[in-house]
Amino acid sequence: MSRTRRLGWAGGLTAAAVAAAPFAGLWVLLVGSAPDPLTVRAGLGLALALAVLATPAMVAAWLLWRTWWRQAGPRLASLDGPGWLLATAAATLPADRRDWGQAMAAEAAQVPDRAARWRFAAGCARAALFPPGGGRMAVAAAGAVAVVAMGAVAVGTGAVLPAGRVLGLVLVGLLGGLATLAVARSGRLGRAGPGAAVAGLALAGVAACLAFTIYYLAEHPSYDPLGSRGLVASLPPVTAVVLAVVLAGCLWLALRPPRWLVPDRHGRRFGVAMAVVLVAGFLLASRQELGSAELDIGMMGYLFAALPAVLVAGSAAAAAVGRSFRAGLWAGAWAVVLAMPLLVATWLAEALAWHRQRGQLLLDGEGGPGLGASLVGANLGDAVWWTLVTLALWALPFGVLGAAAGSLRARRRRARERAGLVPSS
Repeated sequence: MSRTRRLGWAGGLTAAAVAAAPFAGLWVLLVGSAPDPLTVRAGLGLALALAVLATPAMVAAWLLWRTWWRQAGPRLASLDGPGWLLATAAATLPADRRDWGQAMAAEAAQVPDRAARWRFAAGCARAALFPPGGGRMAVAAAGAVAVVAMGAVAVGTGAVLPAGRVLGLVLVGLLGGLATLAVARSGRLGRAGPGAAVAGLALAGVAACLAFTIYYLAEHPSYDPLGSRGLVASLPPVTAVVLAVVLAGCLWLALRPPRWLVPDRHGRRFGVAMAVVLVAGFLLASRQELGSAELDIGMMGYLFAALPAVLVAGSAAAAAVGRSFRAGLWAGAWAVVLAMPLLVATWLAEALAWHRQRGQLLLDGEGGPGLGASLVGANLGDAVWWTLVTLALWALPFGVLGAAAGSLRARRRRARERAGLVPSS
């Protein structure tokens, strides 16, 4: 077996293992947090159920790796460690500096000593991440603004909203750090964006999510879970950090996406459409469930059934219209990025209606009349974690599979064209 094939198989197995790791961690968490020790049979049953849930993610990870390795594998397989480091650094360069990356790769090939090659590759990687032309004054100014903003958030939340201090500090720190890095790399913040629809939807989602989160932290900073004694924070530090990372990442990808995510207009359009459908469907399903006569209902069914269905159909349609796997892949990625903050905001808004009418949690209908006042704060953590898990770990892999299915016809046609069986268009 050639080196290219060996690395391809090793990378594919590694990608599948990485995709399965969150589900393995979830199994450990569930087993460890069980009120009573699980039997061996129960533990194996839980492992089997999570393995079934992990299968789409593992298949999608393998498919993504195989698609990428087919293009980049023959070139990368011939590189050593310094060459891989230099290639990774060159991939982060903006379009106007790609020639510099190619020149550095050609120059590195002329360095015979391995230690010298590592030093040369490390220096090039540092220059790629922090180019000297970024402007020290602009970088210092951006960093100073970020530090001042974090100080203002610390003072403001301490006086007005103590429960939101971790969220505010992490969010402002992340956005300030990303802005400072952008100035350091390019010397300016302005760059071609994905369009008004994507940016507007992202801004609306992040703003709505923050508004409802602040309301919950002000009105319900803690809650009393069923079957336990003592109050629990509605937004513990770990959940606050996760929410801040999600909001900062979604906002940054929508306002300043990487260059490879911008050009595909089909991906952007279908991504926006899928995000709107996901949020509208969630709202309609919540109202329908809220009007049901049953008391033990919730939105878990929508999360596990409707989200992957929309991602599969939308990504397949984008790939078919764009005649490429990439168009469907980017459509699914945009849908997840844009829908995540909007779904959290919609979840929190609908949870208030469930609280007023039934005293239940929106996720699974837990609780009942007279218990809502002590449970409503639990909706905040549910909204963050379940939206993240079901969108990123469950629905997005189906989007990858849908993109592969939608682009199958175009890939077969290109294969026939290369074989000379049909004329190229």
